[in-house]
Amino acid sequence: MPEKNKEFEDGMHIAWTKVGDWFDSFFALLPNMIVGAIVAVFFLLLAWGLSWLSTIQFNKRNRADLGEMVSDFVFWSITLFGVLLALTVVLPSVNPGDLLASLGIGSIAIGFAFKDILQNWLAGLLILLRQPFRRGDQVALANIEGTVQKITQRATLIKTYDGRMVVVPNAEIYTQSITVNTAFKYRRVDLDVTVGYDNDIRTITCLIEAALGQIDEILKEPPPQVLPWDLGATSLALKVRWWIESRRSTEVVTRARAVQAIKEAFQA
Repeated sequence: MPEKNKEFEDGMHIAWTKVGDWFDSFFALLPNMIVGAIVAVFFLLLAWGLSWLSTIQFNKRNRADLGEMVSDFVFWSITLFGVLLALTVVLPSVNPGDLLASLGIGSIAIGFAFKDILQNWLAGLLILLRQPFRRGDQVALANIEGTVQKITQRATLIKTYDGRMVVVPNAEIYTQSITVNTAFKYRRVDLDVTVGYDNDIRTITCLIEAALGQIDEILKEPPPQVLPWDLGATSLALKVRWWIESRRSTEVVTRARAVQAIKEAFQA
């Protein structure tokens, strides 16, 4: 029994010694921890302030999407730097160069793991910098057509004309052909019309031009055109062209009114 009591006392002594050493180490690091916390909070506030300022400046230039991406980059870059600096304050034995080297090696692994995310982020940044299109533009990509709602770090949000939201990865947009229907103020609309060979082409042309002239949304300059386009087996194909403001709604309205006006002109 005395031997067991002695072993127990020795074990307790070792345990209390360890606990005492931990407390001594903690209190020795406490001043550094306080300074490190102050440094971290300072850089966090600095990151938030600069991020907010960059957002405000880009919003003034009507570049909200680019401002959001830049402000996020500024925030996380400054925050990461502040955390690394605070860590070196708390643990003076830590070498910032070794930390950066470790991050460099780790970034390779992260790059492979998050390859698609990085590609989309860079593609989004290039889209926002070069501005082939912007928020509010109406675009067509593959089988997707609609209005650009927002360009984020990962994807571009497109609202289709039937009211659905399509999320398209930025890398896919950047590497494919995309049609920007609202890149210019005006654009042309084409309509195919067929008439029998027994009709006088000049009379038909005058009827169609007069019908289109009654539609307010169709521009007077340049004037609408009616062009003989193809010779069919039993009919003549005409290509009817007119210019409108480039919004999709204007195209839909003028096309419907043109079809109705041409039909009524033929029946008159």
